[in-house]
Amino acid sequence: MGSTMKSKIHIIEVENNNNQSIEKIIQKIRANKIIYIKNKFYKNEEALDPIHENGPAIILNSSGSSGKPRKCFHHIDNLKLSAAASGKWLKEQGFELQNCLIFNTLPLHHISGLMPLFRSQTWGCDCINISPNLIKNTRDLLLFTIKSKKNKKHLITSLVPTQLKRLLAQKDGISWLKMFDLIWVGGASITHETAAKCIVEKIKLAPCYGSTETAAMVTSLKPKEFLMGFENVGEILPDTKIRINERGLIEIKSARIGIEIIDSAKTKNFKNKNGWWQTGDLGEINQINNSLYLKFLGRIDNAFNSGGEIVFPEVIESRLNDFIMKENIPINKCNISKIPDKLWGNRIKVIVEFRELTNHKNIENSLNLLKNFSQNWPKHEKPEKWIIKNKNTSKEKINYKFKK
Repeated sequence: MGSTMKSKIHIIEVENNNNQSIEKIIQKIRANKIIYIKNKFYKNEEALDPIHENGPAIILNSSGSSGKPRKCFHHIDNLKLSAAASGKWLKEQGFELQNCLIFNTLPLHHISGLMPLFRSQTWGCDCINISPNLIKNTRDLLLFTIKSKKNKKHLITSLVPTQLKRLLAQKDGISWLKMFDLIWVGGASITHETAAKCIVEKIKLAPCYGSTETAAMVTSLKPKEFLMGFENVGEILPDTKIRINERGLIEIKSARIGIEIIDSAKTKNFKNKNGWWQTGDLGEINQINNSLYLKFLGRIDNAFNSGGEIVFPEVIESRLNDFIMKENIPINKCNISKIPDKLWGNRIKVIVEFRELTNHKNIENSLNLLKNFSQNWPKHEKPEKWIIKNKNTSKEKINYKFKK
């Protein structure tokens, strides 16, 4: 791989998406350097040794399907290919790329926070960075955006689900979201409730799927399809192939898959010799009106088998959390875990953490609500035990088990 000489890796520590960091990144890229863009608060890490690769290139941490961060290396060309693919997809929907204005609300040490920089360069349009403080202050955010929009035709941004939820909770936040022609959001993590609210408000979400390894998105749903109620992460972008392997895992083939840097500067391909990279995500491909759409089902590392069916803890957690919010139940969080079961292989237990000072009666009523709510779920998703974690009282036993 790469050159015979080793290249030094330059570290740029970033805090969010401030302009000084962007200037540093652009400067190093122009000088053909390899830069590791790391979160300023990500401590205790040894320096990276020089590697047998040429710049300009970037290195980012990816969450990795094994749960521990992996170092992902991309030649700058991969990021340009990614920007070109999303640009081509937008053009097919009638967007004029040079008339777009990109708002970047995400940190530069994430692929989704770095890509707006490359998209704006590839598309020939402007990009404005929004600080975390501004996005939390929806009134100022709205006024700032109205002022910045001027004569630009299309406003585009990417959000993570927590930002989206926060914005939806405020009137000015909703007004801000409605200004956009397209809002990319990682499709896996949008709850039904969030999607439903966006559809009611006609907010043009584009749920998408991608990773650090693929230099961002490889699929995206068109906002008009989202508003029509499509529940998937969209069509496969033109420069990518996707298939589902026999374990149900999503495999991706694309010219823009990076390589992994392992300790002491060894590198290894994410792709196998036929060019396919196996993700840690489960999915299915559905054909709708002659097009292929990807549906994301969950991560394999958390999924488990129950009575021959696969259980995705995140799916059940988000279903419960939606209900808890809707019914205003005094619960901080729910966690799903599995308990071994002779007949089923595994059953589900839900660990429930109530808000401080919730009294015994409220706890009992809340649990009854939850148990009734889960009564008509599919058998393999029905909790076997509800376990209470109650931080604040010394009197009550921590775990009292409720059989259904």
